[in-house]
Amino acid sequence: MSGDHPAPPSPEDPARPDSRAGAPVGAVLYDERYFEEDCGGAEFYRLFGPRILKPALSYSFRRAAVAPGMSVLDIGCGRGEVLYHVRQAGAWGVGTDFSPAALGLARSSSGCSVARCDAKSLPFLDRAFDRVFLMGVVDHLHPWELERCFAEIGRVLKSDGFVLVHTCVNRHYYKNWSYGLRRWAARMLRAVRLPVRDPKAPRSESDIALHVNEHSASQLRRFFRSIGWQAEVEPRPNYKLALDETYGAELPDGLPIRPAPAWKARVHKTFFRWPLTCVLARELFAVAKPGKKA
Repeated sequence: MSGDHPAPPSPEDPARPDSRAGAPVGAVLYDERYFEEDCGGAEFYRLFGPRILKPALSYSFRRAAVAPGMSVLDIGCGRGEVLYHVRQAGAWGVGTDFSPAALGLARSSSGCSVARCDAKSLPFLDRAFDRVFLMGVVDHLHPWELERCFAEIGRVLKSDGFVLVHTCVNRHYYKNWSYGLRRWAARMLRAVRLPVRDPKAPRSESDIALHVNEHSASQLRRFFRSIGWQAEVEPRPNYKLALDETYGAELPDGLPIRPAPAWKARVHKTFFRWPLTCVLARELFAVAKPGKKA
């Protein structure tokens, strides 16, 4: 399916970003250790291989409604779990990544075709795909890279297709409000001699190094408006509170996470409404396609 695709800009190209725009994150940081230990879903992959998806991927795949005969592109395919399920659904899948370590894992996990390429220059023909997955990628791309990436997605996406986007970092949840408030609450409770520990830091050192473009829900919506796309951006709660939406009524055996207590789920459902979703949502999910709403 290789076809013509834009060449990288020349040094004289005014579209080339200067150093202030941010250099792309180097592929060397995405080594085998990253995918086996640091990349989200590593615990699931160690337990189940590609058979059972981590919650964010499972929810996204259910929303994608992949059907037999479809063509599906997974950009930043990582270990290949989504591609495995694309193939199980009877669709044709292909994955891309710029990490050689990812491609080896994805090929062996899924049995699908994979290609090493830049997300800003996809080696596929126009209107080739019914669905495009962009899972945990947008936060790894600088704004200028993200614009070019979506220009390419718009080119390879069929007219009735759409892209599924997931990012595990809602800025408001850990950086602006929620994390600071939870640390303050823990200190207050300790002051009255309750044995409460500080909340676990929501980002690892690897996250800090690799997440160069994090969003809130409003920022993600503004991004899609700025490139002329229509998008449904959905703040997502902790998946312990919504496992039925993720896996269905019957949870997979051996799942390493357990549903939240019923009382906590009821309280969260009561208060998980705008504007509190800005603070309470740990992750963001979006379904998007080119063109503004009519």
